[in-house]
Amino acid sequence: MEDVHWLVPTLAATSCWALSDVCCDYAIAGGDDDDAPPPPDDKERRSPQMSTREADKGDEQLTPEQNAVVSASVAAAAGSALFMYQLKSKGATQTFDRDTAVAMAAGAVHFCAYAVELRAFRTASSTVITPLLQLSAVWMTLVRVIQPVAAVMVSSAGGSMDEVMPTDFYVATAAMHPFHFAAIFLIFVGGFLPAAKGDVRKFGTCSFYKQEAVACCVIGELLICVYNALLHACTFKREDQAASVLRFFVASRAGNALGCLVAILFIPSFSHIRRVRRCGRRYVLIAFLGECLSVIGVAVVMLSYASFHEPAVVNAAEGGVQQLLNLLFAVSLRAFCGFGRAVTDVWTKLVSFALIAAGLALSAVS
Repeated sequence: MEDVHWLVPTLAATSCWALSDVCCDYAIAGGDDDDAPPPPDDKERRSPQMSTREADKGDEQLTPEQNAVVSASVAAAAGSALFMYQLKSKGATQTFDRDTAVAMAAGAVHFCAYAVELRAFRTASSTVITPLLQLSAVWMTLVRVIQPVAAVMVSSAGGSMDEVMPTDFYVATAAMHPFHFAAIFLIFVGGFLPAAKGDVRKFGTCSFYKQEAVACCVIGELLICVYNALLHACTFKREDQAASVLRFFVASRAGNALGCLVAILFIPSFSHIRRVRRCGRRYVLIAFLGECLSVIGVAVVMLSYASFHEPAVVNAAEGGVQQLLNLLFAVSLRAFCGFGRAVTDVWTKLVSFALIAAGLALSAVS
């Protein structure tokens, strides 16, 4: 068995994200079931569960864009706090070098990915969305397979990959075990089952990928793949792993905040951000709590990418565990506290649970 110490921060991070997803269920305007249509316009951003009295008070839920701004604000605060910690630490500095620039770019990409994926909550619950987040592992695997082929093509042309990309920026740092391909395949199929309502034939239809939740996750997870590849490149096998992770987190959160600022200034859908004052305090508070959990997860999972040679497997594992925990939290909180959206098609999601668990077991085989 391969050293699996990287799973510890992965489990901690995904626990935070699973709870954060349930918070998004509650805070973002949308339907209570998997088939709910999107809100027709901004004026109708009301929960189906809200009473007429609450609506009259202007007790609105957040839009995906407003939730994204809350996320960026929390990320900026966390990054600033750690930056101050760096300044107070003896000998700690945040120099602007290549890794810092890459981390800032990665942070901007991460904001774009999250903003896109939050739109999926308009039409689907977290127990459908979270399994879809496995797609970044598939994108990562494609990159993992393409890189050696590209290296051969460049070599046959008389060149060197080092001329195209620095060696430490490779995603493919070692031969990928066949079991890892099987693990990612199982997690991919299990992840898409809830969105297809258990019908795998839908995977081959265009209408399946035209669903807003699926389309947003496909685009968002492609961006997450880019972010994770850059994270792995900037932190793996560095002399001072803890320091490299801290530097990446601080710089990437700065890039995240800059990405948010650009979105507010130039993207029309972010123009109504000031209307967050009309949102119910409980929705804003829950959104804030969820984003705090999300940022903690982002920070902790960096240790996994910094310590394991195969980012595609880490990517698959984090998404898989997140789905399992999200289903558990969503069902429990809805049943005992009435919190979040209704969980439907439970048996399909349990099959998804089993497939992803099998994939995770294979991911630890050397």
